Amino acid sequence: MKSGIGSCFLGRTLELTDGNIVVGVTLDVGPRIIKLQKVGGENLMFEDRGDEVNKDVSSVYGAGKMWHIYGGHRMWLSPESLSTYYPDNAPVVSELTADGAVFTPPPWKECGVQPVLRLKFTSDGALEVIMSFKNIADYPQKLCIWGLTVMKVGGTLTLPLSTKDTGFLANRNLAFWSYTDIRDPRLTLANDRFVLTGSAEAGTPLKIGTYLDRVRAAYRYGDTLFIKEYDAKPGEYPDFCCNFETYTSNLIHECETLSDIEEVAPGEEKVHVEKWRLE
Repeated sequence: MKSGIGSCFLGRTLELTDGNIVVGVTLDVGPRIIKLQKVGGENLMFEDRGDEVNKDVSSVYGAGKMWHIYGGHRMWLSPESLSTYYPDNAPVVSELTADGAVFTPPPWKECGVQPVLRLKFTSDGALEVIMSFKNIADYPQKLCIWGLTVMKVGGTLTLPLSTKDTGFLANRNLAFWSYTDIRDPRLTLANDRFVLTGSAEAGTPLKIGTYLDRVRAAYRYGDTLFIKEYDAKPGEYPDFCCNFETYTSNLIHECETLSDIEEVAPGEEKVHVEKWRLE
């Protein structure tokens, strides 16, 4: 692994590469994985250089507090509410490890959690994205970790659906958000997959979710295929039992996984792991 200090429109980044995958993580805000590309390739991550996606969260976090999407991959908590939009606008502490790095922002005191992002290159050529939230409150909390990868629009996301024969029981679920038109031509449903193709010309956003025992989502952008994998465990999930969700608008295409909802004791942490590949 090689590492070095880089830069982006948000300031300093820590760049890491295993010789195949290059990632850059913000150090002055976030953290965000603001760069994801093959060596010599194009960055797949959306960068909100014009601050087009933001939200006033002063009613929750105090006067003047703003949340900014910034772009790239971020850690959140689910289910979504105004408090989800934590204004993570402070510098991040980074520490190199033998096979990656650890990124620690200031604690989210109002939420009673300490987030930590760990990146680890694996021997099989993948990148593990390890997201954790430690409960720093003095009472148990139910936590669900939400990993949102905000990518450039214009690619195509394919998600295999379950084909397991479950007899009398259902084997697939699909959840739609109120602004989603199920007749939208960007969305194609088949018995064994759904395909969502983003467009910078789109007039309205679209979001769909589902549950899978093993998520293997693939986002094709240009000549690069981004694969996000996640093995679920039994439990309660948000949004009508979704552990994978995807959202697209004229600006972005999000590839999202969600952990189960679990009660976490004070001082304990909840961990959620994704595995990324570029082909």
